Amino acid sequence: MTARPTELREFLKENRKQILLSIFLFWLIFAVLVAVEDKLALRLANEKSDPLDQLQYIIRWVLWTLLTPFIIFLAIRFPVRSTFVIRDLIKHFFFALLVVAIEFSMEIPVIRYATLRMTGLIHPISDYAAIFILKLNIYLLLYFLVVGTTYLVLYIDSDRRSRLLAQEAELSNRQLQAQLSAAKLRFLKMQLDPHFLFNTHHAIVSLMLDKKNEQAIQMLTKLSELLRLSLEDSEQTVPLEKEIHLLKLYLDIQQIRFSDRLRILFDVHPETLMLPVPSFILQPLVENAIKHGIAISSQAGTISIASKMENNNLVLSVENDGRIFHGRDFTEGIGISNTRERLFQLYKTGSDFNLTNGKHSGAMAVITIPISQ
Repeated sequence: MTARPTELREFLKENRKQILLSIFLFWLIFAVLVAVEDKLALRLANEKSDPLDQLQYIIRWVLWTLLTPFIIFLAIRFPVRSTFVIRDLIKHFFFALLVVAIEFSMEIPVIRYATLRMTGLIHPISDYAAIFILKLNIYLLLYFLVVGTTYLVLYIDSDRRSRLLAQEAELSNRQLQAQLSAAKLRFLKMQLDPHFLFNTHHAIVSLMLDKKNEQAIQMLTKLSELLRLSLEDSEQTVPLEKEIHLLKLYLDIQQIRFSDRLRILFDVHPETLMLPVPSFILQPLVENAIKHGIAISSQAGTISIASKMENNNLVLSVENDGRIFHGRDFTEGIGISNTRERLFQLYKTGSDFNLTNGKHSGAMAVITIPISQ
């Protein structure tokens, strides 16, 4: 039994009243049990109880009650360590003899005085030597009973403190993980903005170089509105309806850029509109679809955005009808890798993100989000 001194001091300080009350109740119950046992023994033997014997019992248990704090001090000050069990037990054996000697040195004068007052007789001290020898084994057991009880109480308290510390550490770790996750999500979201702004800025510059100033102004106006709405919302998730609205603003910008070459189709089920989705989750997928399906072709192309419910999940898809997707030749850019990481941070293994071939041609990105999240 080992414990840090600071923990022991805290335990004694916090539980001083309970300890003193427990000591009193312990010896009171012990004395009552012994008194009942003696009463039954005398009744079975048809003998009367001796008032002097009753007084002696009372004095004895009062003295043991007074000595118990000292025994607890010895138990704490000189713990029985697992690596030195025999040596520490021998040490406590001598402490037990010391405590018993102290108890007898206080008990005998009081008993002699009480005997003199009640009977007018006084016995020599040598007469109590036999009592000392007969009671020695019982008193030694009482000493080790107090020591063992002390260690049991300290062990229970130490276990309770360990559990509380473990719970606090677990709670602190969860809070830290949540804070780190939130910080990482904020970083990922901020990473999208300059990526999108760079591409849009490049498109505006291209329009101005081609002397398409009116289209460039329209693109700047749409961009301003898109940025205003995105900056107003600091949440990581938004209703799908709002996400679609932001996406349409982005597509208006792209529509100016590609004109008739870009066709947009929406197939959004009404029951999915109020479901939460990560903000700006569709924009990088649409941007990727335009980059690999529209921008590289001189022909007109179609981008299809859809949402549906499937097995208690929200399924979002973005598809183009450009060239067939070849995974081995595809390298994930910032938008795609960012999308995959944000989904993991928000839903862990509960979400899914796949890039596959389209239903007829081209490529399709599919996001699956658990509705319970």
